[in-house]
Amino acid sequence: MGFRLSRRFLLRGAGAAIALPTLEAMLNSHGTAYAQGMAFPKRYVVWFFGNGVILPRWRPAAQGQGTAWQLSEELQPLAAHKEQLTVVTGCNIRIPGRRGHHDGVAAMMSGAEIFPLPAGNAPYASRLTQRTVDQDLADVIGTQTRFKSLQLRVSKRVVRGEGPTLAFLSHASPTAPLEAVENPVTLFNQLFTGVMPSPNDPRNTLRTSVLDAVRDETRALQSRLGANDRARLDQHLTGIAELRQRIQTLPAQPVGACRVPAAATQTNADVSGQEQIEAVNRVMGDLLAMAFACDLTRVATVQFSGSVGFHTFNWLGSGPRASEHSLTHDQNEQGKVHDSVVFSMRCLSQTLASMKAITEGSNTVLDNSAVLVTSDVSEGYTHSGNDYPILVAGSAGGRLRTNMHYRATGGRNTSDVLLALMQAVGGPTFTGVGAGTGRSTTPMREIMTS
Repeated sequence: MGFRLSRRFLLRGAGAAIALPTLEAMLNSHGTAYAQGMAFPKRYVVWFFGNGVILPRWRPAAQGQGTAWQLSEELQPLAAHKEQLTVVTGCNIRIPGRRGHHDGVAAMMSGAEIFPLPAGNAPYASRLTQRTVDQDLADVIGTQTRFKSLQLRVSKRVVRGEGPTLAFLSHASPTAPLEAVENPVTLFNQLFTGVMPSPNDPRNTLRTSVLDAVRDETRALQSRLGANDRARLDQHLTGIAELRQRIQTLPAQPVGACRVPAAATQTNADVSGQEQIEAVNRVMGDLLAMAFACDLTRVATVQFSGSVGFHTFNWLGSGPRASEHSLTHDQNEQGKVHDSVVFSMRCLSQTLASMKAITEGSNTVLDNSAVLVTSDVSEGYTHSGNDYPILVAGSAGGRLRTNMHYRATGGRNTSDVLLALMQAVGGPTFTGVGAGTGRSTTPMREIMTS
């Protein structure tokens, strides 16, 4: 059988440890699981964008699989990932309609209705009545990782005055929302503390990285690996070093007129009053993919843009004071709303590309994940909860069908999709999701392989 390596093997030096990528020496003879009989981990991600879509430009024209369906206008930025996508249309949120954006978040994150809160000076306020699905999954698949789950946010302009439903995606309980990390440097430090010392750490007098500290052990390990594993290990170590450098030198300028300052650090700070959304999203996606590859976590929520929210996409011509949410309520500005959705999907494509770039045996991190992409309303102009925008990327290790458009009939419950993903990632222990009229005990089998 030859040399076999534990998937938990760490390189150690200078009091730090660095996780290894998946190597052939860790796999079975087919490259489909670890040699010790353990399958590759499955991951669950919610990638959320606010204010809905333009339904006629979001829905694919025909349903089917493979070449029988084509990407719509708003999904075109995802063309490179078509084979890893499933688009679900025709579903409705079934929870009682209380307040537009609030209902959509609650339905897609928990499958249960909202609880009204005193609104104060806000138009409305609420909290959830159940914890979110990601936390249910984290209790099952996140107990052996360093981080039970991650909560990330790209745009900082979330609504804080309408209660926790809109401000947060992930909730450990109805009254315990989980704050998201907005700063890529903070995320990097959280993920890789003990993996790579800070260059500003006064104790690190020689400014040596952990890669130098484990150099001798790395060489000893490489001498026992095959050629493919040696190349993969070298690529992994180089990738971590490059990722750190990338964070430190990311341009703090709008994407359209990028300038690299002399000593910049990307902290998700505004530049000239503008958020650096695409640049921040790219680094967040890289970090998330690396966290999955190192098995630091298996559950994550990414709040790309908030429900309602005050984020603006200035480079799309929306103007410095016209938030995307405001544009959705102007019938004459629906073309700019469409452009905003296309931009959001372009940023999603970056994250999927980061996940797809990391191989795990014969698959990729994306293949072994289920990424739920959705919003807080179907369309911002109407606040409708019908024909909800739902996109799934990845096959959860072969449990989900891909490269297809499935159009449900009869206003099917969106919670059926949630339950299908829960079972695909977490197994048959999940027999239901949600509560009241939003509850489902019937997973959407049409998007599952078994």
